[in-house]
Amino acid sequence: MKKTCKRLFTAIVALCLPSNLVRPICRIIGHNIGPNCRFGFSWISVDTIDMESNVVIGHLNIIRINQLKMGEKSYIGRMNIMNGPFSVELDKRASIGNRNTILRGSLGIVTYGFSELRLGELAKITSSHRIDCTQSVTIAAFSTMAGIGSQIWTHGYIHETHGACRYRVDGKVEIGHNVYIGSGCIISMGVNIASGVIVGAGVTVARNLDVPGLYVSAAIRQLPRPKAPEQRVDLTRVNEPGLTDLVYIKTPKS
Repeated sequence: MKKTCKRLFTAIVALCLPSNLVRPICRIIGHNIGPNCRFGFSWISVDTIDMESNVVIGHLNIIRINQLKMGEKSYIGRMNIMNGPFSVELDKRASIGNRNTILRGSLGIVTYGFSELRLGELAKITSSHRIDCTQSVTIAAFSTMAGIGSQIWTHGYIHETHGACRYRVDGKVEIGHNVYIGSGCIISMGVNIASGVIVGAGVTVARNLDVPGLYVSAAIRQLPRPKAPEQRVDLTRVNEPGLTDLVYIKTPKS
C-alpha cells in the first residue's frame, strides 16, 4: 500500500470505527498494534504506528506526523494537535494530556532533517502546552511539564539593528530525568536542563541549567546584543537548499 493511501486509510479507520475494529484493520495494513490498545475517535494520519500493550489514545485528537511509537500503558489524552514532519515516541507509562499543540514547519522549506518528540518512562506533558519541534525535544524519565501554558521552542530569530536582515538559530532541547517544570515557563532553543532540576512557574529558561536545584524568576536586566554568527563558535551554518531563512544550528558546549 502506498504511503499516502496508508495514511489516509488509517486516519479514516481511527476516526470512524471503534477500537475492536481499529486494531485488526491497522494490523492488516502494516501497523504494529499490541493487545488491549484503545483508540478514541481521532484523526491519526501516520506512516507507521508501533504500539505495545494497553496503550490509550483519547477522542478528538489531530495527529498528522511521520511515526507514532508508544510503549506499554502510555497515553495520549483528548483534543491534542500534533502536526508536521516529525516522530513521537512515548516510553512505557509516559503521557501527553489534553489540548496540547506540537508543531513543525514544512520539510525542505522551513525545516530540514529528522526531528522527534521523545518522552521517557512516566514522563508527562500535562495540558495546554505548546512545543515547537523544528529540532528534537527530549523529556527524560519521571519528568513533568506541569500546570498549563508552558512553551518549548527549538528555533528563534536574531534581527539586525537596521533593515530587513535576520537569521535563525535552531537547537534541540533536552530535559533530564526527575525534572519538574511549572506553569507558564518558556524554554528556548538549544537548552539542556540537568536531571533533578525544579523550574518555578513563569520562568524563561534561555541557558543551560547544569546543576540540580530550584530555579525561579529574576528581575529583568539588559544584556549585550548577540555577536554576529561568524564570530560565534557555538553556531554552524545550515547549508540546505530550499530553506527560506538564513539558518544556524546551535551546538552544545563540550
